[in-house]
Amino acid sequence: MKNFTEIFNDDSIKELQKQLLFSGLDEDEIYLFILHAKPKYLHINRGESVQIAEKFDHMMCVVYKGETNVYSIEYDGYKTLLKNLSSGNSSCQMYTMFDYATDLVEFTASEDSDIIFIEPQSLFIGEKNLAFIQQKILVNVIASQREYLLTLSEHLSILSQRSIRDKILRYLSLQSSKYGKNEFDIPFSRDELANYLAVDRASLSRALGSMKKENIIDFRKKRFVLLDQKQFKKILK
Repeated sequence: MKNFTEIFNDDSIKELQKQLLFSGLDEDEIYLFILHAKPKYLHINRGESVQIAEKFDHMMCVVYKGETNVYSIEYDGYKTLLKNLSSGNSSCQMYTMFDYATDLVEFTASEDSDIIFIEPQSLFIGEKNLAFIQQKILVNVIASQREYLLTLSEHLSILSQRSIRDKILRYLSLQSSKYGKNEFDIPFSRDELANYLAVDRASLSRALGSMKKENIIDFRKKRFVLLDQKQFKKILK
């Protein structure tokens, strides 16, 4: 990984301002913190996967451009999709990897992505002129962890559904509530969605096809439309 201080510029700072971790900080404050924290920088091209070395698995991570999926990889090679991280999505701008330190962590980019890794110690150690900046960032860390716990709770509520159909209904209902409309794009391909729901890919396709025939949903690739609102209201109760 490169040192972010070697490549960051005014455009990078503007992008960082859009992220939850740096919410409320002006450009000068972000500049001072980056010089102090000396984050590591990683670029991943669309479709590529990168496994994160153990020496980075305790760091905080911000995807400030693009979109990636984060997987944990178990000792036998089995991959579990943990979450989707994208710039501009408040629940995904910050990701603390130490929760998965017993497994390898892999990033797979669905878009060209720029990511920085920040040493947690940089939030607590520094000069006096950094104290107010660090305080602001710590407040944002708390907000970010709240978002993370909310998305984790939602994922568990999906996995707890007994049937594939109910898992799909629960997931799409939550996505609809998130976007505030009945038509939206999901961040996952079919293979990724099957992994996220912990179901077989072929079984997922059959369930989706059946729900489409019954006019419960309509879809094309990642675009979904919820047609039968009674079904979705029932699953949210």
